[in-house]
Amino acid sequence: MNSPLQLTVLGSGTAVPVPDRFPAGYLVAAGHRNLLVDCGPGILRRLAQAGVTLHRLDAVLLTHYHTDHCADLAALLFALRSPHFAGRAPMHVYGAPGLQRLVGTLTEAWPWLQPRGFELVLHEVTGGAFTAAGIAVTAVPIRHTAQSLGYRLTHDGASLAFSGDADECDELVDLARGTDVFVCEAATPDGQKIDGHLTPSLTARYAARAGTKRLVLTHFYPECEGHDLAAQASTQFAGEIVLANDLLTLPVGRP
Repeated sequence: MNSPLQLTVLGSGTAVPVPDRFPAGYLVAAGHRNLLVDCGPGILRRLAQAGVTLHRLDAVLLTHYHTDHCADLAALLFALRSPHFAGRAPMHVYGAPGLQRLVGTLTEAWPWLQPRGFELVLHEVTGGAFTAAGIAVTAVPIRHTAQSLGYRLTHDGASLAFSGDADECDELVDLARGTDVFVCEAATPDGQKIDGHLTPSLTARYAARAGTKRLVLTHFYPECEGHDLAAQASTQFAGEIVLANDLLTLPVGRP
């Protein structure tokens, strides 16, 4: 990896099943360190397809607790109980208040999710700065649910922001200001906005205000099929626009 950070889209879809897009999940690599942003259903399989074993996964950042963003957390906890991973480094999971309750409820329903052979460390964050997998992270509350966070990641001069699911809010500008890459949802085409989500031109307007260099549109509902989402976004943003696909890999920052 020649860039300070590398982004791999593991899931560019939503809760609505489609053949070629898994729900939300993104791998960020910084050298030999790896973290996930969101862990929707099927994302562990995509992680394996990307060539990263659970031995090499250091942390998970959850943007919110809708199932299409966190369902594979249960699968992850169960997988880590395997003797294959005994003695591995602690697994750190970050999310808004409610994370402890979520994991506690899952463990009550499925007692076999209780950590065995590894240490699970849960971090509840409301915003602000911390470090995960050796990467500097800033969490910013975002308008979607009462427990929604966007994340800005910075490492060795490179910067990358994730909106998570989002509706219109100025916090997106602060989150993505001056970043190399802004990964932002554009759930439905222009003219078909749904509550709690953005469209390409709305997303692009925030990217332009933030002055990000590259905009990655993601979290596509089936309604997006057949629409030129990049063209819609380009009416508001003059920088590079990328449409996310599962297993797409992009460098972030310069060597």
